[in-house]
Amino acid sequence: MRITHVDVQIRRQPASPTPRRDALQSLPGSGSVRVEVTTDTGVIGLGEAGFGRLAGGPDALASLIEHELKPLLVGQDPAFVRGLHQAMLAETEYHGSQGLAMFGIAALDTAIWDCLGKGLGVPCWQLWGGVHSRIPAYAMVGWLNYDDEEVQAICRQAVTQGFRAVKIKVGYPTLAEDVQRVAVVRKAVGESIGIMVDANQALTTAEAVRSGRAFEEMGCLWWEEPIPADDIDGYAELARALDMPIATGENLYTVADFARFLRRDAVDIVQPDLRRAGGPTALLQIGTMAAAFRSPYASHGGGPVQLNIMACLSNALYLETGLLAPDSPLQLEEGTVQIPQGPGFGWN
Repeated sequence: MRITHVDVQIRRQPASPTPRRDALQSLPGSGSVRVEVTTDTGVIGLGEAGFGRLAGGPDALASLIEHELKPLLVGQDPAFVRGLHQAMLAETEYHGSQGLAMFGIAALDTAIWDCLGKGLGVPCWQLWGGVHSRIPAYAMVGWLNYDDEEVQAICRQAVTQGFRAVKIKVGYPTLAEDVQRVAVVRKAVGESIGIMVDANQALTTAEAVRSGRAFEEMGCLWWEEPIPADDIDGYAELARALDMPIATGENLYTVADFARFLRRDAVDIVQPDLRRAGGPTALLQIGTMAAAFRSPYASHGGGPVQLNIMACLSNALYLETGLLAPDSPLQLEEGTVQIPQGPGFGWN
């Protein structure tokens, strides 16, 4: 099997008039870039990288894929997907294998793995060797743009759908406001539902320690990305100071970044993002490496790609998702979802 063509498509999306908001930014959405990798056997693999903001992001990413990454793949055997991943990292090293470069590598890496699964007629998790048939899932529903009544209503809806944990955003101007937010959600969901808190890099280390102690007393499950993502010293200090787990990783770009955090005991729960970390090839490395440090893996974002990966990780902890739409392929059962059964990264 050989790759004969790579098609790059920009999918535009009008900005939402009511954007979601966290402590760092508003997220009106700005579209995505979809890639289709076609082989000489007629198999087509799909990959996509989306943007929560940056109106020009999809155009810039499409150009990078078209001119830098696509020429590396045409004519190559997709069975050498790990070698192709290495080649894309080497090609982008000159300007840095981060940012848009990793978004592009991730989309193509996803599409190539999708080709291999579809070519054999099996889900990708079967290519890697499964561990779990179901994965616990939580609902990321507590955006800062919701007032107290709205956040209570949406968290109750998540519990009604069958979720046993919800994540909410914090990072208000004062700790008292953050504590009040957690209390409001706890009142809505009851004592048996887990609550995670996420500050999206908004705090200093000292502030994060103080806040973390308050959240510990309130029984929160983990303290997510409270300080800037690259502050490894700060994360190591947080992990030493607090008993509750420190979760981070959605804004780390390389396997080596995760290795540094794990070696420094600066993270308790790794949370790689499919786009920023560079696709399934990298996420499998990160998850396996974290398991060697006895650190759990929780996804940043959901979808069939993350579920296929988590199916193969002994340390898989939680899939992140939002409220389930009526036509969602995810079916909750005792707070868990079934892994996909379709070929490649297909659902069915």
